Amino acid sequence: MGRVKTPPRKPQRGAETYRRLLTYALPYWPIFALAVFGFLLFSVMGVSLIAVTELLLDAVGAGIQESRGFLAKIVAGYFPGGIMPQETARWLIPLGMLLIIVLRACGNFIGSYGLAYVARAVIHQLRTQLFVKIGELPSAYFDRYTGAYLISKVSYNVEQVTNSITKAVKVMIRESFTTLGLLTYLLLVNWKLTLTFFLFAPIIALIVRVVGKRFRKLSHRIQNTMGDVTHVTQEAINGYHVVRMYGGQAYENKRFAQASDNNRQQFMKLVVADNTSVSVIQILVGLSTATIVWLALAPGMVESMTAGVFAAYIGAAASLAKPVRSLSEVFADIQRGIAAAESIFEVFDAPKEPAGGTLALPEPVRGAVTFEHLGFRYDPDAPAVLSDIDFSVEPGQTVALVGASGSGKTTLVSLLSRFYEPTQGRILIDGVDIAEVPLPDVRRQISMVSQSIVLFNDTVYRNIAYGELAGASPEAVRHAVELAHAAEFVDELPQGLDTVLGDNAQMLSGGQRQRLAIARALLKDAPILILDEATSALDNESERHIQAALAEVMKNRTTFVIAHRLSTIESADRILVMDQGRIIESGNHETLLASGGRYAALLQQQTAG
Repeated sequence: MGRVKTPPRKPQRGAETYRRLLTYALPYWPIFALAVFGFLLFSVMGVSLIAVTELLLDAVGAGIQESRGFLAKIVAGYFPGGIMPQETARWLIPLGMLLIIVLRACGNFIGSYGLAYVARAVIHQLRTQLFVKIGELPSAYFDRYTGAYLISKVSYNVEQVTNSITKAVKVMIRESFTTLGLLTYLLLVNWKLTLTFFLFAPIIALIVRVVGKRFRKLSHRIQNTMGDVTHVTQEAINGYHVVRMYGGQAYENKRFAQASDNNRQQFMKLVVADNTSVSVIQILVGLSTATIVWLALAPGMVESMTAGVFAAYIGAAASLAKPVRSLSEVFADIQRGIAAAESIFEVFDAPKEPAGGTLALPEPVRGAVTFEHLGFRYDPDAPAVLSDIDFSVEPGQTVALVGASGSGKTTLVSLLSRFYEPTQGRILIDGVDIAEVPLPDVRRQISMVSQSIVLFNDTVYRNIAYGELAGASPEAVRHAVELAHAAEFVDELPQGLDTVLGDNAQMLSGGQRQRLAIARALLKDAPILILDEATSALDNESERHIQAALAEVMKNRTTFVIAHRLSTIESADRILVMDQGRIIESGNHETLLASGGRYAALLQQQTAG
């Protein structure tokens, strides 16, 4: 099974990518700061709850006056003699615990809601920016990489970034504060014992660093295999007619199962790496806690600590395992997010379609087109697709391009539309190099009807009055429909021009869809018209009507016609016969027929057929 073709990755540092990702949150920094405050409040209250436990245990045990914890000393300073009465402790400790729990809950809500708000805003910004950038990529980008690859970025990869911003950042901030708070508390209670934790910190940091590289590598593989799944699914759905007609369902099922299994295998490798690192870190934290208990039981280590203080200390030390475990678990989400962000930023950093210069075309555009020694190849090392194309077309003339498939006909008109940039020579409209004209201004002068019909899941009216034509009046749209001989079936639709066509207008026949595409080009009313097999999907009756309508529309317009059926271009002012990217014959129908060359041979073959 062919893999999804993806662009080569530039080596990036994970920290740089994550910082770039977080810059998208800068416009929302007040809400982000509020979220950080909420998590800080959550963590401080969590540690405070442990500290209050000192008072509680001592109050139940030896009495509050015997407590020698640092919190007890602070509280006792507010009472005569430096001792909190037992009766006061009875109601003060429960109220303090309740207040801490309420503040802790409020802090968690503020932090979680604020971070979720920022994260979803960032994801929305990333997704829309990615969609906009895809629309600005040059045609060559879509030739190299499958549509499923880009769809996977918009859907799957963006969601991976979501997890790295929402869940990962939430846990990272909240549990980091909790870890720092617990360590601070432990240092205040007994700094000698607490130093034991720092003996294991370098080992934990090394594990996190090594496993992080593994996480990111596996995350890239998962994204690629997810692109495979999307690619196979898209092909099977788009080509379901062929799949069913030729009994290909079993083959497609096998392709999909293989793609999905590859994705599963890569994901399980990530799970193994994730859980192995988390387990090792948990063991190290447990080992450090056991070491503290072992040291605490040594003579003279905890003589200054009451039973309540010691119990709270051990409880705080044991509580460190949870935030450390959460931090180690979330590291996989962060690395997946970094890998996904890298793939998204690759699209952001890809060069846009050339915008052209600042020259203006003369008004009104007459439609004179000149190709000057034009050459083109898709890649610098690829063979030439077009070589030394040199001819001129006067305004209002019709030029037909004929030749075998792969001779360069469609590529030539694609260069005129600036879907590609020539590697040699130049193209002029009314004497102005189109490379020096803003790209929208060039395309505004060209209408195109290709053999690949594109209709959207929208009304007939909006499919014809599409994009810059959206302001066209219903009368103008109706006139275009009539010129394209589409009125007969449009009027029979349930809501006429307001009928929603569905996915790629599958409810219409090929000829009907083609006529709507022709109506769209007629409504644009551009001085240059490109017809790339525009009548290929029409039956003989429809084609005769369309040819008559096009004959009227082509008057006073420069028209390029690509046609395999030579009978449809006999009236062209000029016929260019192309072969292997070169023009080998040029003239009108009668001249070329009389010369007995390639055109005459092609016409004889079709007539005989």
